[in-house]
Amino acid sequence: METKPKIVFIGLAQNCAQHLPAALRNIDNMATLASSSAFLFLENDSTDNTKAILTAWGNNRANFTLLNFDGLNGVGVRTVKLEILRNAYVECLRNHQNFKEYDYAILIDMDDMATWPVDISELDKAIKFIDSDPQAAAVFANQLGSYYDVWAFRHKDYCPGDAWEEVMDYKAAHPEVTDEEAFNQTFKKRVHSFSPSQKPFEVDSAFGGLGIYRMNYILKNPNPYLGSKIKSLPSQDGSFKIGRRMICEHVHFNKGIKNLGGKLFVWPSLINSEMRDPVFPHYPQLLF
Repeated sequence: METKPKIVFIGLAQNCAQHLPAALRNIDNMATLASSSAFLFLENDSTDNTKAILTAWGNNRANFTLLNFDGLNGVGVRTVKLEILRNAYVECLRNHQNFKEYDYAILIDMDDMATWPVDISELDKAIKFIDSDPQAAAVFANQLGSYYDVWAFRHKDYCPGDAWEEVMDYKAAHPEVTDEEAFNQTFKKRVHSFSPSQKPFEVDSAFGGLGIYRMNYILKNPNPYLGSKIKSLPSQDGSFKIGRRMICEHVHFNKGIKNLGGKLFVWPSLINSEMRDPVFPHYPQLLF
């Protein structure tokens, strides 16, 4: 008889009350694949009913934890806030309520990306795929239309580096061009579509709003999430300047798993959204 895995579902939530009913139904549905489920939500500074909805939902479930980080908005920088929240979930898995005894962690961003009804048979295939190979560390979702999470995506051919940093560097090297032209010459070339019929393929990093991680790779990962970096900034007068810029927090974390020998995959038939006309809003703000 096949043994079902033990799964921790982890969600980051802020002002997403309108999306929570569908997102929580999705999680309930995904939890049918588990022999035992735990639920860990991290919330901060919501001004809608997010806290109340999550609390009410969790009151009816064993192994439910809601952590509140009110005041985190004072940090002011999106990727640094995400760095803090995601590192907090890792700390919880390592030290709180025997989470580390679970087989998998499924990470979900609890915004509109969590409302698409995930095909449970595809999720089951992805989990079994990880289970079949000790080096398989994580599988990430795909989107219909354009692949959404270009900033978290790393692949030697499709997107070998930080696509937003490419925009910045191109603009610095060609100050005469518009921002739109710099985007078209760089980031736009990194936007791809992956057919649901395509086979899973290995990547250096990804996320896309839904990721399934083998628990032991999270626990052993030496790399924290990291949401900023120091960068030299070209200047027209030839002076040397240093700045700190936003980076996607997933990349450093996933690199740590790769360095442990773990393999990361995008699973094209595991769909969690449709992006027919995608918007890429997270231009890498300079912090100083």
